[in-house]
Formats: sequence, structure tokens, C-alpha cells
Amino acid sequence: MKCKEFPDGTLLLQVQPGEDVIAGTTALVNERKIYAGGFTGIGACGEAEIAFWDPKSRQYLKRTLAGPLEILALTGNVARLDDGTAFLHAHIVLGDREMNCRGGHLFRALAEPTCELVLRPLGGAVERRMVESCGLRLWQF
Repeated sequence: MKCKEFPDGTLLLQVQPGEDVIAGTTALVNERKIYAGGFTGIGACGEAEIAFWDPKSRQYLKRTLAGPLEILALTGNVARLDDGTAFLHAHIVLGDREMNCRGGHLFRALAEPTCELVLRPLGGAVERRMVESCGLRLWQF
């Protein structure tokens, strides 16, 4: 992953071919100790794993999509988990060559040839903790 930092703290991230957008970005925010922020992105990927949260079963219904796929919209946030590590919560809309769209929670996307992210860190931290009533780790203020 390539990174360019601006004076206001904004980071431009260029995910390299074959690199996982989520894993690579998670590693970067952990390395830089970023525990609050937001990001957006566009690009393309060769494969992606997306999911739909089913509140009834309290499980993610996952699907792996083969590419090539255009990353039409990628948005998310960064928070800190109980163990002190950063966590990316990301949603994505992907388009295929027939210009059909699929979207959902993003677990994995392998950049092909790249994904370009704008990450805006915030000072401090937002904690994400398990809320038993819904089965998800939610922001705690």
C-alpha cells in the first residue's frame, strides 16, 4: 500500500494489485494508531467478499464475487475494539461488466489494479463494543 499524508492529517491510500483493501488498511491504521475516522474509496477488484447482516439469525450472510468488478462506492469508519486494535467497518457497491450492482458489508476485496482511498483520521478514539441485544459491536460514546 502506498500512502501520501497531507498537512491536515488526511491520508491518500493506493492499494496495490492483489492486496486486500480491508487487511491492508487495517494494518496501516493500527500501525499509525488511528482509532477514529472515516474513509471513502473507488477503484476495481478481482474478487470481493461481501455480506448482508440478517438481524433474525444475527449472522452475516456472506457471498464471494469474482471479478473483474468496479468499486463504485466504498465508505466506512475506523474505531477501536476491546483488545485495543483498530477495526474498519466498511460498506461497498460493486459493478460487474454487465453494469449490474451488488453491495453490502465488505469483508475482503483484492485490488485489481488498484483501490484509491481517502482516509480522514480524527483525534482520539471511538470504542466499538459488543451489544448483546443485537449481536453487533457498536460505537460506544
